[in-house]
Amino acid sequence: MPEELDPSSMEEAVKSGDTWIVDFWASWCGPCQKLAPVYEEVSEEFDDVNFGKVNMEEHSDLATKYNVSALPTLLIIRDGDVVAQNTGALDKETLRNWIQEKT
Repeated sequence: MPEELDPSSMEEAVKSGDTWIVDFWASWCGPCQKLAPVYEEVSEEFDDVNFGKVNMEEHSDLATKYNVSALPTLLIIRDGDVVAQNTGALDKETLRNWIQEKT
């Protein structure tokens, strides 16, 4: 299950040195709602990657920090650096393949 992230927990997560996939979303965003169950299901398939979610309505400062301008946006962060970004809702197979390719 993806972890809800705020500025403090996001900073700790990216400094951990672990690989994180972070979903930037909002409740009013239709594609975000479509992606949410797919993201949760796929998160259960990867033991070596951490999954997080950032609610843009509550933490727009993180969008600015990570240059997120469209929703939903997925970031892969490794050792504090964004190594991949994808914008838009993905189906399960596409999301799984993207994660395998980028991590």
